[in-house]
Amino acid sequence: MKWIRILFFLFIYNVSLVAQTGGNNTFEFLNLTSSARVLALGNVLVNAVDDDVNIAQQLPSLNHAGMNHQLSVNFTNYYAGIRFGSLVYGMPNVKFENVTFGLQYLNYGDFNRTDAYGNLTGTFSAGEYAFYASALVFKQSKFWFGSALKGVYSNLESYNSFGFLADVSATYEVKKERVFASLLIKNMGFQLKTYAHESEPMPFEILLGVSSKLKHSPFRWSVTWSHLEKWDLSYINPEASSVDLITNEEVQVESNTRDKILSHLHVGGEFLLGKNFNLRMGYNFRRRQELALDLYKHNVGLSWGFGVKVRKFQLNYARAFYHAVGPMHTFSVISNTAKFKRK
Repeated sequence: MKWIRILFFLFIYNVSLVAQTGGNNTFEFLNLTSSARVLALGNVLVNAVDDDVNIAQQLPSLNHAGMNHQLSVNFTNYYAGIRFGSLVYGMPNVKFENVTFGLQYLNYGDFNRTDAYGNLTGTFSAGEYAFYASALVFKQSKFWFGSALKGVYSNLESYNSFGFLADVSATYEVKKERVFASLLIKNMGFQLKTYAHESEPMPFEILLGVSSKLKHSPFRWSVTWSHLEKWDLSYINPEASSVDLITNEEVQVESNTRDKILSHLHVGGEFLLGKNFNLRMGYNFRRRQELALDLYKHNVGLSWGFGVKVRKFQLNYARAFYHAVGPMHTFSVISNTAKFKRK
């Protein structure tokens, strides 16, 4: 009951923040995907009960005993020398089956410090970190409920901030071992210490995801609807306007209903080609709308990757197109540490 009371308080605290989306929040790095599998599938909610401990990081309700002793190391070489990743470990627990602990980080690199006249006076660094623990706290028949608690630290030159956040998720098994649906409420919380004595909103989000493995085919599809708390996610450039040829008045560009609907949609598919090799592909419509160039859209929004098992290791790779300048590469290595113990 103590966990429920804490999470209920955090949810009430965030009611006034649900209209905020990317660019208006602090701790936005929490929305970066460090798992190569999830990224290759277009950032969908992966509703799968297997031994990938990264799924427990995304959906606490899918923690289970099969993730015991699973260790995952995830790394992404981002743009402009920025790097981010995570370290995830599943620990056995009598009460909760498995408790997942993790560290997520974003390293902005080193910068030159100058005075008002442009003279070099030294260097400084910047980075953000999140420490979290997640567990399955309730399980009955086809319904699972889980939660995660996060401690967040951000250091930007001489400014720093601490925060406390939580995720809750519920998973329902629609058809035995074939169809799963999950609701995720993420990043509820507040700053314990602000950058400049002014509180900022959290990157709050509500997502709904459905995944299904086809009965007679080695294929699992996933569909996710993101930011259910806000209908219009479109960004309109204030400078993007046109002139009405009849009235000679300035007309602001507006997003149509189709774009508003698609901006919430992520889709992904996973080809399960045996126990040791999988192919994955995904598409993120919002990424396409916001980051593709008008004259050169390239493959922005598209992502793909694969997973292969070699002896005691699962190796995962993802290639995601965020911008026309080039793709982003993510690597994940997963292994069960219990297999390395001497008999």
